[in-house]
Amino acid sequence: MGDEAAPKLDPSPFYLGSGDQPGNLITHVILKSDNYVAWSRAMTLSLKARWKFVFVDSTIRKPTVAAKLLDWDTVNSMTVSWILCSMDLMVAMSIPFHDEARTMWVYLENRFSVANGPHLQRLRTSITECKQSKSMMVYEYYTMLMSLYDELNRLKPLHACTCGLCTCDVAGKFAADREEEKLHQFMIGIDDDVYVMVRSNLVSHTPLPDLNRAHQAFLQEENSPSRLTEPRDVLNGQIV
Repeated sequence: MGDEAAPKLDPSPFYLGSGDQPGNLITHVILKSDNYVAWSRAMTLSLKARWKFVFVDSTIRKPTVAAKLLDWDTVNSMTVSWILCSMDLMVAMSIPFHDEARTMWVYLENRFSVANGPHLQRLRTSITECKQSKSMMVYEYYTMLMSLYDELNRLKPLHACTCGLCTCDVAGKFAADREEEKLHQFMIGIDDDVYVMVRSNLVSHTPLPDLNRAHQAFLQEENSPSRLTEPRDVLNGQIV
């Protein structure tokens, strides 16, 4: 039997399948008062996967031609419903009425995404003070630090060329600088008592390893047979 052709997705943003219903929960990250960055990222991915983020970012605007208005209104209303369903009940009840996905999205961004000076200062302080505690596994520390950088990237995006004439890849250089900053911060906060030799070996490399390679090196050390056979308190230099 020959291979069956894989079904193709309808690429039209106006397409709604039989499973697309107003009450659907399309992301398990529920918007509360303190998790806008995580919710926004999850919701953006979910809407893009359904070809519906174009109703949020103004790529598709409300048509002025009556013949096209019904289709737009149907999908826009579905998108508004999905956004509302992804909110905590108390948050949803506090949202003023919006009949367009775009205006609701902008309202939520302005209300919950606080990109002011004091907030950024607290965030950068949290990054600087982020350390691996004695009871924390490497992946837990890594996840905690990366979540702080994710929020920083959301509130303070890297500069990029907007003129379209740049030939020096300035955006790539900014991104490389941010990645190197993350690498150094990750190694600064790692547990000195356990991983000092691994860190010394990594920083002696030229060029420096990337963050993923450094993360893997610490994970391998953490899971090495010699480490697994000793209590963590002993590994931390605390013989009890």
